[in-house]
Amino acid sequence: MAYYSKDYDLYLGSTQSFCHLCGNLHKLVDTQIVSKDNEVFLRKFCPKCGESMIKISSDLDYYRKCESYIKAPDLPEFYNTKVVRGCPFDCGVCPQHQNHPCLALFNITDECNMKCNICYFSSEPNKGNHRSMEDIELMLANLLSVESQPDLIQVTGGEPSIHPQIMEILRYLKKSPVRHLMLNTNGIRIAENEKFVKELKSLGGGFEVYLQFDSLNSDTLRNIRARDMKQIRLQALAMLEKYAISTTLVCVVKKNLNDKEIPDIIEFSRNYRCVRGVVFQPVQSAGRVEVKDDYRITLSEIRSIIVADEKNPFTDEDMIPLPCDPHKIGVGYGAKKMIDGKAQIYPVTGKIPKEIVINHAGTIAFEQDRAFIKTIIETVSLDTAMGENILKDKIKQKLFCCWPSFLAPSDMGYENVFRIVIMEFSDIYNFDSTNIKRECNFMIEPHKIIPFSTYNMGIKFSQ
Repeated sequence: MAYYSKDYDLYLGSTQSFCHLCGNLHKLVDTQIVSKDNEVFLRKFCPKCGESMIKISSDLDYYRKCESYIKAPDLPEFYNTKVVRGCPFDCGVCPQHQNHPCLALFNITDECNMKCNICYFSSEPNKGNHRSMEDIELMLANLLSVESQPDLIQVTGGEPSIHPQIMEILRYLKKSPVRHLMLNTNGIRIAENEKFVKELKSLGGGFEVYLQFDSLNSDTLRNIRARDMKQIRLQALAMLEKYAISTTLVCVVKKNLNDKEIPDIIEFSRNYRCVRGVVFQPVQSAGRVEVKDDYRITLSEIRSIIVADEKNPFTDEDMIPLPCDPHKIGVGYGAKKMIDGKAQIYPVTGKIPKEIVINHAGTIAFEQDRAFIKTIIETVSLDTAMGENILKDKIKQKLFCCWPSFLAPSDMGYENVFRIVIMEFSDIYNFDSTNIKRECNFMIEPHKIIPFSTYNMGIKFSQ
C-alpha cells in the first residue's frame, strides 16, 4: 500500500546528466532534481553504477528563486551545427541552445608560465600552440556571424600575456563591434613589465583586466597555483592602480581551503580605485583539477558566505540570480565612491524591480536594452566604460532620491561601479542537460562556438 514518508526527498523535476562514478562522457543518464533537508541534489540513475546523489544547491529557497528569475532566451543570430544526437553532443552552437554568447572567450595559446593545480585547461610551460592572427580573424568572424554586437570578449589561454602578438590581438579585437574587452591573466607580466602595462592603458575605455586572485594566504596559493603568487598579485595591482586600468579580481574557490577568505577578499578589493569588483568561481572538475568531495562548493554556499558577512553591504536581496542563466550566475551591483582610500559601496540590485531585471534584453551586459538603462543607472552598464553618459538629470534625481549624495555625482561612470559575481560552471558532477542549454560563456574557435563548460569537460562532439 502506498505511504508517505516525511524523510523522503521532494521531487522538483527531471533532467539528464553524466555518471561521475564511471566517468562515461559518451552517454547521458536519467536524473531527478530533488530536495532534502532544504538542500537540492541531482539523483542520477546509471545502468552500470546504480544510483548516486550530488548536491547542487545548499538552499532550496534560493534554488526556487533562481527558477523564478528565468527569462525568455536571447538566441544566437546563427547556428553553426545541426541537432544530430542532441545536447550536449551537437555543440557548435546548435539550435537547441537557449542563449547567445554574451561572454566570448578567445583562447589564443596553450602555453603558460605557470602550472596551477586547478587549471581547467591543463595549460603549462612548453605547451605552445600560439594562435596565429589568421586564426584570430577566423574566430572573430565566426563570433560575429552568431553575435553581430558581442557584449564581452575575454582573451584567455594558457597565459595570453606571453603570446608574442598579444597587443596586436587586443587592438584588433578592440576595433571590432565588441562592447567590452577583457584580458584574463595571472598578472606576472603586468607585475614585472611596466611598458606592457602602458600598452594596455593605451587601449582606452571598454578594456578590463581579469586578474587571478584566489587568496591572501601564501600556503593557500601554493595549494591552488603550485607557487606563492601573493607578491606578484600585489605588484600587479599596484601597476593597474597606477595606470587606472579597470580590473576585476577572480577567485577560484575550494571548499575548506579558501572559502573562509571570501569576506576578506571583498574587503581587500575595496582598497583599490581600479577594482570594479570580484568574481568567485567554484572549482570545476576539468583539465588538471582533481576535485574531491571535500573541495566541491556550490554557488549558493558562496552566496551565503557573502550575504552573512557584516563587513560588506551586499545583503540577501542584493545578490540576485542573473536571468539568462540564474542557476549558474549570481550578481550584485553597487555604486562605488572612494573616500579616504576606501571604497564606499551602496548596493543597487536589491532596489531594482524584479520584473525589470527579468524583462530586459541581453544577458551579463545590461546595455543591450536602452530603456532598461534609462530606468536603472549607468553604474550597472558596461557602456559607461566607453564614456557614454545617457542618464538624464530627472531620471537621476528619481533614482538617487534616497541615496547618499556622494553616490550620485553628475559624472558617474564605470569607475563608480562595484560588482560581486558568482559564476559556477558545469562538470561531470553537476552537469544538467536542461541548464547547460542556458550557458552564455562560450569558447570561440575558427568554425565552432562551444559552451565553456562542455568544452572543458572534453565531451566528444558529433560534428
